[in-house]
Amino acid sequence: MTSQSPPDIDDLAAVASELGFDLPSDALDTSRDAASQLADTAAAVRERDPTSATETPPQAGVLDDEYGALLYGYETPRQRHTDGVLDGYRVAVKDNIAAAGLPMTCGSEGFEHTPGFDAAVVDRLLNAGAQLVGKANMDAFAFGPSGEFSGRAPVTNPLDEDRIPGGSSSGSGAAVAAGSVDVALGTDTGGSVRIPAACCGVVGVKPSFGTVPTHGVVPFAPSLDTVGPLARDVDTAANALTAIQGPDPRDATTTPTASVDLPDTPTFGIPVSFLEACTPQVVDAIDELRNSLSTDFDVQSVEVPFGAIEEAYSLVGATEFAWYVRQHGTIRGIGATYNSGWTAALHEFITEQGFSDHVAKRVLPAATLDAHENGQPYVAGRREARTFDQSLQAAFANVDLLLTPTLRALPHKYGQIGADDSMYDLLGNTAPFNLTGHPAVTLPIAERDGLPVSAQVIAPRYADAAAIAGAKQIETHVNTY
Repeated sequence: MTSQSPPDIDDLAAVASELGFDLPSDALDTSRDAASQLADTAAAVRERDPTSATETPPQAGVLDDEYGALLYGYETPRQRHTDGVLDGYRVAVKDNIAAAGLPMTCGSEGFEHTPGFDAAVVDRLLNAGAQLVGKANMDAFAFGPSGEFSGRAPVTNPLDEDRIPGGSSSGSGAAVAAGSVDVALGTDTGGSVRIPAACCGVVGVKPSFGTVPTHGVVPFAPSLDTVGPLARDVDTAANALTAIQGPDPRDATTTPTASVDLPDTPTFGIPVSFLEACTPQVVDAIDELRNSLSTDFDVQSVEVPFGAIEEAYSLVGATEFAWYVRQHGTIRGIGATYNSGWTAALHEFITEQGFSDHVAKRVLPAATLDAHENGQPYVAGRREARTFDQSLQAAFANVDLLLTPTLRALPHKYGQIGADDSMYDLLGNTAPFNLTGHPAVTLPIAERDGLPVSAQVIAPRYADAAAIAGAKQIETHVNTY
């Protein structure tokens, strides 16, 4: 990274005016001297960047994959240990997760950065015995939700080539469904693990916010981002979550996992509001599951009003991405990866090429409102999320777990989902739980017209093990694939 000269008096005066500071000239002189000293310190720290080196990885190359699910990979899979909960599992990680020596493109045609370090979750996968194959394709910069917006290669749904794979972790879902890997990690900011899992007929886990560290993961919306596994069955997904969860000193948002006892026969609550926008095929599949579960469990209808939670997701998520872009890849305060190489690469991409039209259409409305109304729309989105969270707490006072459709319809055909209201067919039932931080596990429960219908199990915050256990119990009641 090229060094920059320290700020002069005019620079300080401009920033002071922006911040509402009115300083005399002698105070500006003192501030200039302090800024110069801080600049020297920052430069020295950059020289010893702790995220710039790791073990030397095997040779990397482009993986051969008929579904477009995988991108760059290692010549031979990386494996650090031959024991652990993931010993023998072939694993891929979404291409916004750093893996040493592999190009990280974030699914964008014009962006590429090769990190010299592993994300926290990659380090934990290797410590758990996993065989790291390489990178999974994705919608550019994680802007799904259909899986049609990779700038690297189109991703095909292994179940039906005419149907979307779901996004933004499109390659993760397709690679698991095709059997190319046993586990794939994705990121979930509004449903980007659960949506491709549902479209591709596999299991996907969105952990509680803060359960899994995001150090080394490219952000979308830092207060909503999570990293979770996709697998072909609940047990495998649970093993992967066990491997990657837990606090990390490099990520201030991480929290210890909670121990929540789930009754042997938990009570399931089905929020009526989550069925209202669903197609008859999806409602029928949920009714079928309800009847099956009712033979062994208490299944109740519960009230969880939707309110404006869908719009709140757009106000919060898109606005946080805009903030991140304005800061050229550095998140102040809760940033989980402070890496000068990454921020320099993103700065170059933004200034020389810029984002796709799809990303712009998703971000621009909320970003403009944020700038025009001094952040008040973002505050409104947060308040709506709080109202929805209170409704969830009221529901959990009467039931142990919530059960909803993951998607409101069968996986769409290509070209039917845009950056407008149609995207809520995919993320309308998933995004609310990113705003509240609750864990959610999706799994296939039925088949309609040869396509999967999935349900998601939601547990109280930090009761991730309860959500996994509930999903496992449902898995025993269905026979789909």
